Parts: sequence; C-alpha cells; structure tokens
Amino acid sequence: MKSDTAPLLSPLGSARPRPASAIPYPPGLLSELRDADLGEEEAYLAWQMGQLASGIDEAERRDFVALVARSLISSSQGSTRMRLAAAESALLRELPALVGAPGERKPLIVDGEFLYHQRVLVCETRLAATIKARAAQSGADPRAVKAAVAEVAATSTPPLSDEQRAAVTAALGRRLAVISGGPGTGKTTIALALGRGLVRLGVSPSELALAAPTGKAANRLQGSFQAGLAALLAPSVEDRGLQSACPPAQTLHRLLGYSPATGRFLHHQNYRLPARAVIVDEGSMIDLALMDRLLRALRDDAVLVLLGDADQLPSVDAGAVFRDLGGLAVRLDRNFRTDQAQVAGRRISECAAAVRAGDADRLVALLAARPTTAELTFDGVELVPANQREALLERWYHDRIVALPEWGQLVEHEYLFGPEGFSPDDDDRLARLHAHVSSQRVLCVTRERPTGANPVNAFLHDLCAGPGNELLPGEPVLVLRNDYERGLWNGDQGIILSVKESGHASRPMAVFRLSSAGAPAARWLAIPPETLGEGLSLAYALTVHKAQGSEHDQVLLLLPEQPLPLLTRELLYTALTRARHAVVICGSADVLAAGAATSLTRSSGLAEKLA
Repeated sequence: MKSDTAPLLSPLGSARPRPASAIPYPPGLLSELRDADLGEEEAYLAWQMGQLASGIDEAERRDFVALVARSLISSSQGSTRMRLAAAESALLRELPALVGAPGERKPLIVDGEFLYHQRVLVCETRLAATIKARAAQSGADPRAVKAAVAEVAATSTPPLSDEQRAAVTAALGRRLAVISGGPGTGKTTIALALGRGLVRLGVSPSELALAAPTGKAANRLQGSFQAGLAALLAPSVEDRGLQSACPPAQTLHRLLGYSPATGRFLHHQNYRLPARAVIVDEGSMIDLALMDRLLRALRDDAVLVLLGDADQLPSVDAGAVFRDLGGLAVRLDRNFRTDQAQVAGRRISECAAAVRAGDADRLVALLAARPTTAELTFDGVELVPANQREALLERWYHDRIVALPEWGQLVEHEYLFGPEGFSPDDDDRLARLHAHVSSQRVLCVTRERPTGANPVNAFLHDLCAGPGNELLPGEPVLVLRNDYERGLWNGDQGIILSVKESGHASRPMAVFRLSSAGAPAARWLAIPPETLGEGLSLAYALTVHKAQGSEHDQVLLLLPEQPLPLLTRELLYTALTRARHAVVICGSADVLAAGAATSLTRSSGLAEKLA
C-alpha cells in the first residue's frame, strides 16, 4: 500500500490496476491501515465493498469504505463489534443489500448501536447460547462431590487451601466451571485435584482430556500434572490408575483434530469429542472462534473446566471470552508463587495489584528508583532510567545470563546424541543449563523499535558472538510455529549447543526439552537450527505476549520510549506476574504510569448476551 494509485490484489490473488472510474481511497485510510498492521488485502476488501454499494453518492461511498476499513481495524485489535455514531448508522440503513439486522445473511450486521461482521455475530450468538445451556446443567451429585473432594484434599501435596478446596468443589458440581486467578494462586494444583476428583466420580483416565491454547502451556500443564501425581505420598487405587494412564496434555487444535493441510477440524457438533471431562489451562488466551469450536465439540454430558487469569492479556484473535465469563467464575486471590513473607515477593504482588487497579501513582510509589545500572540489587521491583538501557543489557548479560558458575563448562561441553537420546550425565547437564536459562528473561512491549525484542536480541547476540548471523553455543532460541512431526510448538524454547551425532562431526544444534505427550523416547531433542529456517529466532528477549504463561525468577521489562496503544495495564500486569523474585523495569516513570492508566479495550457482546 504505497499510495492510493498502487495496484491492488484481486479476489483471485493476481495484481491488477484499479479501474479509472473507481472511487479513490478516502484520505488517510492507507496510513490508518498501516498503523494497525493491516495490508493490501484489507484495503482492497474495504474498497470492493464500496464498489458493491448502490444508491448512495460518491461522498457517501467514500465514507462507507472508511467505515468498513475501521471495522476491519477494530476486528484486528480483538473486538468483535464496533460502536456506531448516529450518522454512520444512518448511512448503513441506506445499504440494505449489504447491511442487515441480526438473523439476516448480509456481510455486515447492525445490532443496536454496534456494527458486526455477520460471521462474528453468528459465532458470538451461538457461543452465548451454548454456554448458557451448559451452565444451567448441574454436575455430579453434591454428596459424591463432597466425599471425593474430602478424599483428594486429605492426600494432596501440598495441601489444598480453603480457597482451592472451594474452587474444586464448585467445579466438580457443574458441567461448565470457570476458575480465574493470578499467577501463583495454584491453578495447576487445582487442575490436578480436579483430575483426581473426576476419577473418583467415575471418569476413567482415558475419558479425561487436558488441553491448553499453546504447546508451551500444554507441556507445562502436563509436567505439573505428572509431577503432582508422582509426589502423592499415599496414592489411592484411583490415583494409581491416573498415574499409570496419565492423559497427555494437548493443544486445543490437536484435541479438536485440526488438520493444517485442510484447515478443518475433525471434532465438531456432528462428531463429538469422546472425553467425559476436559480441563483447559490458560483460558484467557482462547479466542471467540476457538472457544465456540470447543463448546460445540463437547458431549452434552461432558464437564468442561476453564482455568486462567482474566486480568492477563486476552487472546491474540478477536474476543475476550474468558473475561466475559466473569459472571460464572470462581476467583482465586491467594498468591503462592512469590514469597509473601519476603519483601521482594510482597513488593511484586503489591505492584501487580496496583497495575490491576489502574493505580499509576501507587505503582510508581512502590518502585525502587535506581538512577544508574550499577545501583541495581535485583530484588523486588526496581526502575532504571531509559538512558541506562545499553548499560543495563550489558550488566544483565554478564551478571545474569552467563553468571552461572559452571556456565563455561556446560556451554563448551560436547553433547553426544544417539538413537536413545543423550546420556544420563548429559541429561543432567542439560537440565541444569535449561533451568538457569529459564530462570531469567528480558521482556519487551513490541517486536521492533529500539526497545523491541528483535533489536534487543541482536544486541545481546553481538555481546555473545559479535556481529554476524551464526548462532553460538549457549544462546537461547524460540520456536515460532508448530512442527507437528517433531513435536515442537510455537513458543517452545531451547538452547544452542555443540552436539555430536553418530557419523557426524560436532556442530551447533538447537536442543529442546520434549513433552512426553506423543514425543520420541528421548527426553531432549537436538535439531540443526537451519532446518527450522525462519521458524526459529533468538530468545534472549521475548514480547510480553510470547512470554504469557511462562514463569521466571527474574524479569527485565523494557518500556518503549513513549506511550503506545500496546502498553496497557493488562500487558504490564502480565509482565510483572511472570516473575517470582525480581523485576527490573527500564524506562520513564511517566511512560510506565501512562500504561498502568490505560486499559485494553475490546468491544464484545458476549457478556451482554450471557447476562
């Protein structure tokens, strides 16, 4: 979209010039679409809708094109609908061939004072009806639930708190349960207690499904589930059955049988999932369309439990479903992750609470201001000026990334990878290295700009390897797209190490910890980085969106140089709550305060339809 006279894409995909008789783009439209990261396809769609509009003059046609474009921008930013001004509603009423009322099959639908794309309104309306029907159903017999929860609570390690026990009891008594709580409130502990309770209520392990929106989240759910089962001191017959046949955690797409080749799902309302109970973690990341598919694919008698944090960033695609389900949610408040007895842990929780409340003044007052990088203590929540960014990144690299006493030995070691994976000694080395690399992370608001993840990764790479594209041992990497054959998922993080395979010379390879669900026998997987191509990137720094669902001991958050639409209290809350012990924020206190005072706004009609 270089100019208003640039060639446009046709619906068939070939470039063609716009006819001379066609209306021009409305002034400012192209720059508005570019700012929203939308491309030529959306510009052409808005323009083509304008060509189809009849019965209006050319000025009204340009206004209509601009209105359609703004609706596309609104959708790209996560809203399912767009509020209309009175003049816009009047214009749309003049276009009955293109614009209809709810229930009509027209491209655009006006519902009260809002404009919907027809397919989105259908999805939202259908999901609301499905949720209401399921929420009205009762679950297991209350006496059986009470007995099952009592037995689970008596043998849980660690013990269930009163809050967690109440959440488990409520969830087992419903066909649809929503449990919302911040990081560290014990949602994975509750997931295990739910699984143990369900088998006591007659659900066999093979009828229990564990899922999450991303592969990283699914792997973490499965790992915590298995670790919790292994930690039981006195497992019952039901627990032993669950231990021996622990259900694999899957992405929601894999659970629903998504085929990348066809773009279709195996399971739907006409071919339901066999599971009698489905437990889903990281529910806030589920968009409207995927939640609709999940609900329609469930058996009528199945139990669905959604766990997540309504205060975190919502899904990338349209909708804020988990937030809109707040009326059905059980809320968890007690934080077990940060040590509340220690000042550092308490300060992280206090700052997160201030952000969640939108109290920018309290947030800034809670921070420990450090005028220079040299004064950092890496304890609690500290604020460093923006002019210290490069010095801070250098200190972070030397004092955090490569500060492990055995770093040199672990990184320079030659790892032997055979048909059975790595040796036990190498497994142990990889576990120590992986734990250290995972203990800290740089988080960014954007991918680009001087404070974005890409330039920060390049800066830290230069500190490690000097200028050049070659990845060197010790560098962290991130998978950017799902690789179903290898069992790697978008968001999986690995480390470049020197690996020697049978019959091959030692070479740098990307080493990943595998999920045990559907994975090869090896605990770790070594892959030549070049075979992943553009599906692999450096991971010294991640965007906050990419870090969602992760936990680190220490986090460095780089703020942009000025307030941006992306910098909201939801993003700041998500960034702060990734840390267990310490957060360093680099940037202006004014920019930080502006972000804390700005709430991410998504217009959605789901909550109204549920009410």
